[in-house]
Amino acid sequence: MCYKTHEEDDDLAYFDCLPDALLLLIFNKLHDLKSLTYCLSVSKRFRSLVPFTDTIFISIPPLPKPSNTAASYINNTLRQVFHNLFLKPVRCFHRLMASPKSTTMSFDISCCHSNGVLRIFKEMKSLHLELPLHGAGELGSSNGATFLQWKADFGSNLRTCIIVGATSFQKCNTFSSSAIFSQRKEDRVFMEETVLNDDELKLRVIWTISCLIAASTRQYLLKQILADNPNIPMLERVVISDANKQGMFSMGKEELAEMRNSIDTKQEASSSSMERSPVPEVNVKLWYLPMLDLPDSGYVMKGATLILIRPVVDGMIENNSDDPLVGDEKPFSEAVREMIKVKKSYLMTMSSF
Repeated sequence: MCYKTHEEDDDLAYFDCLPDALLLLIFNKLHDLKSLTYCLSVSKRFRSLVPFTDTIFISIPPLPKPSNTAASYINNTLRQVFHNLFLKPVRCFHRLMASPKSTTMSFDISCCHSNGVLRIFKEMKSLHLELPLHGAGELGSSNGATFLQWKADFGSNLRTCIIVGATSFQKCNTFSSSAIFSQRKEDRVFMEETVLNDDELKLRVIWTISCLIAASTRQYLLKQILADNPNIPMLERVVISDANKQGMFSMGKEELAEMRNSIDTKQEASSSSMERSPVPEVNVKLWYLPMLDLPDSGYVMKGATLILIRPVVDGMIENNSDDPLVGDEKPFSEAVREMIKVKKSYLMTMSSF
């Protein structure tokens, strides 16, 4: 049935001939919060249907920054930690990991507050937040990595974090790639016996702490959103990524239920000085190859590193290339599958911070 009136133009009238279910399918494919907000003003029908959209994507804008306090604090913290880490690790680590009182998030999440536009989507099932570039690209480049990506899975606390990093990441010449890959297979055994020196190991620990700080900050952000929006009980999937595609924080239905049960609204409101969730004591397993060829992706990594992190309460980490966090993304997934085959690995335990 069409709802065409004389006052409406022909283009809008065509939409009025579409059933509600089809319009909702279009809105879910559109899913961008800004575009959906514009749709609210198109017509009364649109305004009544848009709130039933169950898939929302939000590109978080950066805040105007008069100073670079937060970013410089993280970088200075990392430098200080690893200047002293092996001299007085426990005392230095706990002292430097405390956040400064003046630290604030560098992005605007006003749309996610209790009085923001997000509150109208009461049947939302999937939420994807994309953080701005500010701070994301600096994570690897300022710490000696030309390739650094991570994925983290949380419940009320960290469950699993996978990090892939490299000091050099280059496209392989197509003409010579086959010969190079074939030749380097013979050197694989030799490369697997290569030992990381102290400076190389410290660099990998820097990557680990950087990614854990980024992941725990995103968990804190989600806790604030859930505390401010208790009226979205149907939420089943949350992804928080960044515009640079460097890190991905994800939670499913069970994990969200676990987080909701652990949230103390009053405590969350009073813990704003930290601006990230505490990282529990974790087991860290690290694999390293001086050079790694990725034939499917067509890249070559130097200083290739795979880091798997799980809380100590979950026990030691086993080799498992079928981890659901690995996914299908290239070259991240290909690097994980290749690195997990390396027999030699480094094991360590990192204290809570």
